[in-house]
Amino acid sequence: MDTKPVAFTAFYPSRPFWAGSKVNFDVPKTEGWFHDQMVEEVYSRETDSYAIKVCRDGRILIRISALECDEPVNTVHPIEKIVQRWGDYLDYLNAFYLLLDSATLEIDNFAYFNLHEITNRDAFRVTYENGKSTGENIAIESIASTFQMGRYSGSYRPELPIEFDSKIMMRHVISLNAITLAGTLFEKVIFSPGMEKPLSSFAKSVAEYKVGNYETSLILAWFITEASMSRLWESHIDSLNCEFAGGRRRINRERKDFLTGRDFSISIVSNMLELFDVLNRDLFEDIDTVRGYRNKIVHARNFTAGAAEA
Repeated sequence: MDTKPVAFTAFYPSRPFWAGSKVNFDVPKTEGWFHDQMVEEVYSRETDSYAIKVCRDGRILIRISALECDEPVNTVHPIEKIVQRWGDYLDYLNAFYLLLDSATLEIDNFAYFNLHEITNRDAFRVTYENGKSTGENIAIESIASTFQMGRYSGSYRPELPIEFDSKIMMRHVISLNAITLAGTLFEKVIFSPGMEKPLSSFAKSVAEYKVGNYETSLILAWFITEASMSRLWESHIDSLNCEFAGGRRRINRERKDFLTGRDFSISIVSNMLELFDVLNRDLFEDIDTVRGYRNKIVHARNFTAGAAEA
């Protein structure tokens, strides 16, 4: 039997939910009747690259093998490495949260989650051994700590049945189909290295939009657009390259450095992409409009972005 402990990074969405189905409150009230239902894993997926678990009480646990380095759980690392790993993990957590929110809209036709950015205050580490949770730290600076303790019947008022507690009554069921779709999409992210970062940035942009921070929302979203255009431009330049007689290249390193350097602003790049039919006209015009908003936010003191611009 494998007794080697493994670690996950976990979080709870700020709006509590039942994953798949709610707790059955009609079962006999024997020891563990509530806790065992809350911690039940209703969805799980594991490969050599990653593992994900979703518990009935809405806990989402993710393990990225490349970030764990196959070291003992209690290994002490330099602070720089710890900060880097947390940053990488938070990108994956925010990407999954965005996909779950999107899948819930698509499958359940319900805008339930109040999407927010997952930070290192919200996330916490959980240790598993032989498939069972054996320890975790408490996210004391986050509402997540309330959900962590909410797994235990002793956290509720004894004079009131648990099912009538406001923290239980407010929960909504998110279908297993929606969770499965989010998991399927997340696997595509895992096998597209780097994709987690723009998805995480977009999740943060949506979160800022929802709380009315429209300028921050727009800037974060623009970073994604600008990076995407830069990649498209480099790809297009590569497609134009060819070899002449004598082994000379049409676009050598010096010429490519010029074409992708500071003399080619993102405005020029977007125009060139449209002229080469890499971007269609309508998309180009949308991008150009948002680029104008971004420039006004940065340079114009008398401009305030609102919901319409964001």
